[in-house]
Amino acid sequence: MKKTHISIIVSLFNEVDGVDHFWGLLKEILLKENGFFFEVIWVNDGSTDGTQVLIDKIREKDFVENIKHVSIEFSKNFGHESAMIAGIDNSTGDAVICIDSDGQHPPKEIPKMIKAYVDGFDIVLMQRVSRNDNGYFKKKFSKLFYKIINFLSTIRFEENSTDFFLISRQIKQVLGDNFRDQNRFIRGFIQSLGFSKKTLLFNAPSRQYGESSYSYLSLVKLAFNAIFSFSNKPLRISIFLSVFFVLFTIGMIIYTFYTYFYISKGPSGYTTIIIFMSASFSILFITLSVLSLYFEKLIQEMRRRPIYIIKQKND
Repeated sequence: MKKTHISIIVSLFNEVDGVDHFWGLLKEILLKENGFFFEVIWVNDGSTDGTQVLIDKIREKDFVENIKHVSIEFSKNFGHESAMIAGIDNSTGDAVICIDSDGQHPPKEIPKMIKAYVDGFDIVLMQRVSRNDNGYFKKKFSKLFYKIINFLSTIRFEENSTDFFLISRQIKQVLGDNFRDQNRFIRGFIQSLGFSKKTLLFNAPSRQYGESSYSYLSLVKLAFNAIFSFSNKPLRISIFLSVFFVLFTIGMIIYTFYTYFYISKGPSGYTTIIIFMSASFSILFITLSVLSLYFEKLIQEMRRRPIYIIKQKND
């Protein structure tokens, strides 16, 4: 009987302190899963700390039955989303699992994901219910992000969804053929596809090694990519505000002429005029900013620069 082939994508960036520990946890779980063949794809996103040396050591010396190792090394750091795309593109499994190596995506959850896939689900999302090392501001930012994107988008996104997920070969094909955006929000792409989907809950432990490469600026950039990739409401809101101020301006003109000709006294109020002009210019610049962000995305897509560049691949 042919074994079901599962590809596991592990994205790494300067994870030299935690690779061996992560592999120990992952290997322990995979060895218990009889009836499956596993392809572990290590994607080194331009690490500069010796991460690749440890990956090569695991690939060359740690032979385990029913587990194949593939190593992909980028020419430079392209970002976490690009690393996941590269792993998915180069996978050969019937299903693909994406997982981070920092310990916050527990490998012990993988059997539940595989069971959901065997039960017939094309997409298995892992939703975080708690995270021990999330700071106050990151928690608030995350809540605000999902409230905003769910308000602006026609698609309902699972709150606290993560880049820990499983997709079937069919979903992989859809992503490869249709979603080659320069600015990506993969968990959003996956949730927007339809297909049969199941959400599983998990507790994210504290990061065990190193520091997160996601700064607040990176999170803001990811949020903007998500919002402007899945919604045109910012454009509509800016148009609504512009129309509102045009009508308000017309009303002010009518009021000015009325008071001048019928009351014989022009309207006074230097402060009112300054406030009105400040508000008008604020709306103008907000509208221009929204348009600029959409134009920036359009220009980046037209350039069609590579999502990633592979320096070396070994299997």
